Amino acid sequence: MFFNDYSDLLKTAMDCLPREDIQKLMDLINETRMNGRHLVILGNGGSAAAASHWVCDFGKGINTPGSKRLKIMAPVDNGAIFSALGNDFGYETTFSEQMKNYLEAGDLVLTMSVSGNSANLVEAHKYAQEVGAKTACIVGDYNGKIIGLSDFAMVVDSKNYGVVEDIHLILGHAISQALRRMNESA
Repeated sequence: MFFNDYSDLLKTAMDCLPREDIQKLMDLINETRMNGRHLVILGNGGSAAAASHWVCDFGKGINTPGSKRLKIMAPVDNGAIFSALGNDFGYETTFSEQMKNYLEAGDLVLTMSVSGNSANLVEAHKYAQEVGAKTACIVGDYNGKIIGLSDFAMVVDSKNYGVVEDIHLILGHAISQALRRMNESA
């Protein structure tokens, strides 16, 4: 049955994720929050939807009374400027041009992608490096270009787009819930 096969692919990919990498990603996000820096989260297609989902879970879900807030945003959420940039300057500029309005040294740019090769993601990482922002990615096993443009890269051991995108959401849920627990116990 297809669902059993898909479930097996997802479980295998999850089991292959180095737990120390998940902890490192959580530490990067929490460090960004505690330092009052911005987390800019990027993605295209299903990964764009995951980026928006992360904004909800981290922008609302981790907060407890008195906790320090994470300044998180997904540039894909502003359809007007996204489409204007794509139309006027080319799709590859849709993220980097927006980030020129606010990205600063010490901020974190986190990209979720299956291939890791989309021109707009590559340009965003290049710009982030220029201004001294940290870069991280969660990508599928395609040896994508943004791996080499990232200070931290988590490669999901799968070429199945659904599995990789599921892991984007699973990591977001797990890390955001862990941060909320940290806030509750503080």
